[in-house]
Amino acid sequence: MRGRFVEFLLLVLARLPRQVSQFLGRLVGYVSYLFRTRAYQVTVANLLLCFPELSAADRQKLVKKSLQSTGQTLMETPAAWLAGNPVLEKWIAGTVSSELLDEAIDAGKGTIVLLPHLGNWELFNAYFATRGKMTALYQPPRKPHQQKIMQRVRSRFGNELVATNVKGVARLYRVLENGGVVTILPDQVPASGLYVPFFGNAALTDQLISRLVLKTGARVVAACVVRLDGGQFDIRFSSVDEGIYSTDLEQSVRAINTTVENCVKEYPAQYQWEYKRFKVRPSGEKRIYRFGKPDVFH
Repeated sequence: MRGRFVEFLLLVLARLPRQVSQFLGRLVGYVSYLFRTRAYQVTVANLLLCFPELSAADRQKLVKKSLQSTGQTLMETPAAWLAGNPVLEKWIAGTVSSELLDEAIDAGKGTIVLLPHLGNWELFNAYFATRGKMTALYQPPRKPHQQKIMQRVRSRFGNELVATNVKGVARLYRVLENGGVVTILPDQVPASGLYVPFFGNAALTDQLISRLVLKTGARVVAACVVRLDGGQFDIRFSSVDEGIYSTDLEQSVRAINTTVENCVKEYPAQYQWEYKRFKVRPSGEKRIYRFGKPDVFH
């Protein structure tokens, strides 16, 4: 019953006009900002770490914009999952530097698309369906009914979804070895990895992308789904830090974070600062997200 209700709610939200969804999203973000919610506190903590040079006033402006952007992403996502191609095609204004993706695919060695949590990354699924087929890595929700919903809605466009487990990773290797396209969110906190800088702070970062590149020789490009002032989106591709191709694993992983940083610096207000990127820190470091509680160290 719970799963059916969630699906019904998603269907209702998916039918809202884009402008209405985005207005509601901005409202959700503003309420979060106004009432100093947990999301607000996490955003402030992350921005203090990553942009310490900002004045208090400028930081608050960025916090508000970030919360509203994340609220918009939340309200847009049902349509990104469930609306038809004719609807979503109107959401996408155009592409920028798509030749970078073309060149990577034409090389025939497999292509990895790094897709940070910026703008509305869920729309990349619908966009790529107009070009061909990709395989995307995702972290399954804990609740079984949520897993079924996510699999169903994210596979609607003919793209393949694989979970973050041994079977799923093995599938990524096969896809790349056959010259296919793999999309990975590079800025999630993994179960294990290397501590490398992200905006000057040690962040546990997955080694999977670097290992895939090293073993398969795949080419890598970055992509951001950027929300424009009028509410539509651009799919913007950019080159990655060349260190990603290093045989030194740590240098390669560092380059992944540098690539994400470069994307975020272009559109800082559209990055999902509400995500607890630094929830796991090196031994001896203070835990960051313990608001109003005594200090605890890793």
